[in-house]
Order: sequence, then C-alpha cells, then structure tokens
Amino acid sequence: MKIVELSDLSDGAAHKTMKILLLSAALIGVLLSQSPNLFAFTIKTTDEGGMLQWDASRVAIFFRVGNTGQGSRPEVIQAIDRAFMKWEEKSKGELAFVYADGDEDGEAIRDGINSILWVFDDWRYGDTIAAISTIWPSDDGETIAEVDIEFNGRDFDWSSPDSPGIGETALHEIGHLLGVGHSFNPGAVMHATAGPSAAARQELSRDDIEALVFLYPPKPRELNRYDLPVLFYPRDFPNEPSGFPPTTGPDPGPGHWINTLGGVDYNGDGFRSELLAGGRGEDGGNTLETWEMTDNDNDRYRRIGPPQPIQLPGEITAVSGIDLNRDGIGSEAAVILRHEGREKLVFYDLNPAAAMEPAGSMAITSPPADNLIGMAGLDADGDQFRDELLILRAEGGGFALYLHEIPPIGEDIQDPDPGTRIGIPGLQENSILLGLAVLDADGDGVERDPVFLELTGTGEYWLHSFRLTNPEDGSGYRIDYLTSAQLGEEISGVLPARMTGIDLNRDGFFDELIIFSSKK
Repeated sequence: MKIVELSDLSDGAAHKTMKILLLSAALIGVLLSQSPNLFAFTIKTTDEGGMLQWDASRVAIFFRVGNTGQGSRPEVIQAIDRAFMKWEEKSKGELAFVYADGDEDGEAIRDGINSILWVFDDWRYGDTIAAISTIWPSDDGETIAEVDIEFNGRDFDWSSPDSPGIGETALHEIGHLLGVGHSFNPGAVMHATAGPSAAARQELSRDDIEALVFLYPPKPRELNRYDLPVLFYPRDFPNEPSGFPPTTGPDPGPGHWINTLGGVDYNGDGFRSELLAGGRGEDGGNTLETWEMTDNDNDRYRRIGPPQPIQLPGEITAVSGIDLNRDGIGSEAAVILRHEGREKLVFYDLNPAAAMEPAGSMAITSPPADNLIGMAGLDADGDQFRDELLILRAEGGGFALYLHEIPPIGEDIQDPDPGTRIGIPGLQENSILLGLAVLDADGDGVERDPVFLELTGTGEYWLHSFRLTNPEDGSGYRIDYLTSAQLGEEISGVLPARMTGIDLNRDGFFDELIIFSSKK
C-alpha cells in the first residue's frame, strides 16, 4: 500500500504560470474539531483508523535531493533545508532532519530513501499537478517507513516568480511527510489552496504547530550511560555491569531544549566529567550550558552556573570540549554554528572568570544543507593535547568523517577549512548513524578511538568502535575496526549530536559513554 498526496494547479492556466494551487489529498485523516480552540488540522490514518506517523525510534529523518534540474542548485537545496528546519524547530527537539546528499538516479519507489525529486518527461500525474508526496507505510501498516516528494518539472518553471515556490511547496509537502493532512484553516501552511487570492504560506501557523505536537508530543528525556570497556570486552570484566541506571537531565526548563551534547573538564580538575550542552529556545536563541552529576545518590544532573547566550547568528548544531590553549586540561568549548548555508567553528573559554566572548573561530567547508551527525574533540596526532576535531556527516548515500586541526587561541580564520576526509566502512542496508564520540576505547591512554551509534533498518541500536591511525607510509588518516556491541531496548528516539564520551567515574580514563534519548 502507498498513499499519494497531489498538489493540483487546476485553474485552467497555461503551463509555466500559476494562478491558484489546489492541494488535494488522496487520504484525509480525522478532523480534530473537539478541541475548544477548534483547530482545523487533519492527520493521516492507518487502515485501522490509528494515527500514521514515524516510529518513535526513527525521529531522525534523512532525506536526499535529486541533483538533476532544479535539485542541482545549492539555493534550491537551501530552500528545502530551511523548510525542514522550520518544522524541526517547532518540534522542540522531538524531530531532526538530516540532508543525505544528492540522489543521482532517484525514483519515487520504495527503496528506503526519502527522496525529493524533479520529474520531467516521465511526469504522469497531469499538467495541473504541481507536486506529489508518496507515503510508504511500514509492512504492518502502522507507521511511516518512507516518503518521496516529486516536483513537476515538465509543466512548471520552478525558477519563475510565477511558480508556486520551492520553499513554500516543500513546507507544505513536509507536513504530509510527517503525517499531517490538510487543514480547514485558510491561514495554515497545510491549507488546501494557495495562489494570489490565498498566498503560499511561508511560516507555520498555530494550526500547523498543533498538528505537529499532536503527532509528536514532547517526551521526557534521560541520559543512558555505558561503561565501554565492559560493554565491548565483557570477557575481560566478568560480572561487571556494562550499563549504569539512566539518569534524569539535563533539563533546561520550559520553552527550552537540548539539541547537542559534549564532554568537558569545566572546572579544570583533570577529569572531563561534566556535560557541555547546546540549548535552543522557542524564541530561536542559542545557549551554551554546562552540567554536572549531583554529589548525592539521586543520579541527577544540575546546571553549573547560568546558561550563556550565544550572540552570534546561526543555530548550534554540535558542541565539544577541546584543549584550545594546549595546557593539557581541555576546559574550552568548540561550537559549530550554521547560518545561511555556512558553518563556523567558534571557540569559547569556559572559565567562569572569562568573558563569554569567542576565543577564536574557524570557517569550515559546508554542504548546502545540514548533514551533521556529531562532533568530538580528540588527540589525533598523539601530542597529548586534545586539539583536533572529528566531524561526522551524512554524505553520498553513506557517512564520512572530517578531521580538522583547530587554530591557535585568538585566531579567526575566514577561509573555509575543508578538513581531512576519512571514509567509513559500509553499514547494513538502510542503517543510519546517529552519533559520534571519541574515547579511549582500547585502554591505551590515547583518546583517538571513534565510536559510532548505528540504528539498523530493523530497529536495533549498535555501537561500533574504531581506531584512528596515521600510517608512516604517508597514506593518510584512516580508521581500523576494533569491536561492536548491541544495545538493549533501553533507548529510543535518539537524535544526531546527542551522544558524547565522558569520564563518568573520574578515574582518568575517557571510556564511558552517554546517549541522550527519549524515555521509554
């Protein structure tokens, strides 16, 4: 079974023009008119009448953009990315969208790929249809497994100001991708008509947001903690638990949420046992926060000092502790800010006596849309300073690491640094990576072992450990496989950049792991 949404231009106008856009649904869910506020949204339903939405384990939704025709233009990819980010921001940390690169030979077929495509000669839905969304339910019909969005490139000139607008159309179609039907509210993005008499909506209305929250309500979060030596090498640690009881926090309070985590030595005591967090607010503001485990037995985290606002434009997509001043402690922060399709690394001194002003910055080569999975500091060259960064990205239908050497303290580098690309061995079919941490996973005292969190196509979570090496033969950096371990059913709903290494037991070994997930 598949569900097709049609976006219909049906005013009798000639091709390549636009007068009114009728967005007609092939399947409409229930009208939620019981609310005292009379919200007029509808939702998709299963054959049994249940809500059709993404499974709780797959709230990180990867998408590809067809790179023929309109899809090959960076500004088009950025417009689509902005549309995704509007839905993501209003989900308040319940969803994340990841750009997984171009789709050379993409088709609207069930192949495990969420594709956004332009169709030209083979368009078969009629010259009044502007775009369609095809929803592929799971085998049991209870959740969404895949969605493909097709734009009519035969009958519409999407570069023309008279076109429906790529960003506006994508904003509407992404609502269908999430399981939202049409709205009876004429001011909603998900309303069924758009045109000069009813302009295409560029921002989500209250009705759209209510539909989103109805399908993906806020869930409590918890920190799942693992002792990696025990998890990876259980025979060497008989009768020792590999996991600690999950703990509550960090919780920044109403109207705010955590969208990225890192480990840091905030107080400079030689143990990177504190959490560094990038926060987001309903007002769009960014904060940098540090948290520590309480000293009593209630296993909770508490904020150390007030949240520090980040005044620079953009959104925080990753944070990590780093040894910026090369003193061997690592109490500085590296922050990735993404703004208008560009990314910059910004460094901060976390010393309470230091002014919360950047202690340096470095532009990095950026994709046209957000494809970041995680970032971690490491000692790649073995000089005892954690002064390099690894960034994990979705790329080319797979994943790749980029190694960046951070600049000396106080420098601002404007020329984007491409980093050193390091390939990652293949994963299982339809698997995705959701997190990166760099630890001392093999116990040799050097922190240069990347650990990846994999979610398989069958819903299993796995941790994979590798060793970063730089052979003397000049072949460049590579990662060599160490070991893997499957996690249990204790985690769900993990989003990118919510995983980090930490010295949880303060023994001087950076070999514990924290994963921020939905509470089951």
